[in-house]
Amino acid sequence: MPKRTRLLIDPAVQWAMVRRVLIHWGLFLVCLVSLGALVRVLLEVGNEPFSSVWRSAILSQIPVIGVMLVMMPLFLRDTMKLSNRFAGPMFRLRTSLRGLATGHPRSPIKFREEDFWQEAASDFNQVLEQVERLQAENDSLRSQLAEQPEMCETP
Repeated sequence: MPKRTRLLIDPAVQWAMVRRVLIHWGLFLVCLVSLGALVRVLLEVGNEPFSSVWRSAILSQIPVIGVMLVMMPLFLRDTMKLSNRFAGPMFRLRTSLRGLATGHPRSPIKFREEDFWQEAASDFNQVLEQVERLQAENDSLRSQLAEQPEMCETP
């Protein structure tokens, strides 16, 4: 099966994940910078005035902030790729279920090898086989019934 070309399969779910990663990333950055600055302040507070030490401690965190800013797009891209591994299968399953419910032509589904929830595809395919078998049986019974002479004649 070809690789996905779309970055967003289920935007509501995937943007929720991006927001969550950004919140975690932001909290991590604040904690990291605060901890680094606090350690620096504690080590130098006796030698210089506090305001000077605090300013120096914050400025010393600029490389950490820079690295975190450079890494953020990589975190988000990886999150989006990972989310495709479950958003893609659920999108395909929802589409197939909608087709099954509305009577549109349908075929068995197969997820990409790296996708999560492979057993959901197998379960759907079993249900699809049973629905098709029952529909064929129903059609056969209807045609047999149509061919039968009237069994119940009114007296």
